[in-house]
Amino acid sequence: MIATIISIIVAVYLWFHPALGAMITPATAVLMACAALCFLFFIPIGMLLAWFPLQKAEQNSTPRVMELFRQDRQVLFISFWLAIFPLFTIVIIADALYLHTFNASWLFAAWVVFFGIAIDAVRHFARHVSNYLNPFIVIKRFTKVAKECIQNEKEMDLCNWIDALAEIALKGVHRYSTAIAHEALGDEQTIARLFLEASKSISHHEQDRQSQALGITDKVSYTLFYLYQRLDTVFEGALANKLETTCSYIITLMGKISIDAAKYDVTIASPPIRFLGKFAKHAQDAGLEETALTATCIFSEVAKAIINTIDIHYYQIKDPFFSIINGLEVLAKGTFRRDKTTNIALLMQPFKELRELFKSDKAKDHQDTSVIVQNIDRVLGEFEALEVVMKTIPPIPVVNEEEELPPPPPPPAQNLTA
Repeated sequence: MIATIISIIVAVYLWFHPALGAMITPATAVLMACAALCFLFFIPIGMLLAWFPLQKAEQNSTPRVMELFRQDRQVLFISFWLAIFPLFTIVIIADALYLHTFNASWLFAAWVVFFGIAIDAVRHFARHVSNYLNPFIVIKRFTKVAKECIQNEKEMDLCNWIDALAEIALKGVHRYSTAIAHEALGDEQTIARLFLEASKSISHHEQDRQSQALGITDKVSYTLFYLYQRLDTVFEGALANKLETTCSYIITLMGKISIDAAKYDVTIASPPIRFLGKFAKHAQDAGLEETALTATCIFSEVAKAIINTIDIHYYQIKDPFFSIINGLEVLAKGTFRRDKTTNIALLMQPFKELRELFKSDKAKDHQDTSVIVQNIDRVLGEFEALEVVMKTIPPIPVVNEEEELPPPPPPPAQNLTA
């Protein structure tokens, strides 16, 4: 913008001093033509120079950076402007020297303004290409394109950008860059929420051309499972690298996606809840107890959100709540197996809270409440029986090894006469 502002100031000055603007001589025309041709040659040279930062960005993030660059509207507009500017310069020179159709001062002032815009376009091109080296900016550009795919109902293209964000997150995990991984994963959850909100809209079609061409009948389930599989891959990578914060973050995102899916349709809330349980079980087996504790809290929050924020009267809620109960049961039993001294009352607390949830006015009269409560009572009964058994086991006495050890034998007597 600096060059444009300066060129406008110069153009205004020429407007009030027309004698200076009218001095377009053949020598001045040659200089103007050379300057314009420099911008014309910048297009292929700039594209060639952009290859190096783009190649670096491709290695650091994902090969889809090149596809994003080809679709970049700002790059296309800058290239178009730099190609038009030499033609505009030739027209000004021809009119000022030979045709004399317009006032030469006005034409020269206009050329100065366009010359400043061309300089700013080159500066913006260099800065815009260098931004591809910043993974956070690349993530935001991917997210922006993904949102456009949602608006234009291009689900297959949306899956490609979901895959690109997952690849950036996975590379961030492998390089122990949790900030980049969390940024990409957070945008994945945002995309899922926007996709579900758009799919619920009346103006959104049940099938688009891309999904019809591939024979996909349920594009919502297809797209969501595509996302779950990518999150599964990133989670396993974070688990292998012992990134507990990233594992807990993915579990939290799965809880948010489960709530968003339930708001769209309770029947499609079960798959993300099952993936949540799978992630939590793998984290617990790997010794990430804080992640397992986070998953227990997320299960409870998902259950509360389904009951309190969704009109469940006309939905079957048995399947998602069975998934929640099963996930909590697996985690509770896993915790007890790892530590037999765990307070069983603490393991039973999430199930008691879940049972109290079905005593509310919204849930107590639901058709699936009795079946769900029976399942909760089954789990509580097992833990109550386990608590009774553990109380009957006598405590194991602690032996002080230092006291029980016999005193060391005296050293053998030495034969001094020998």
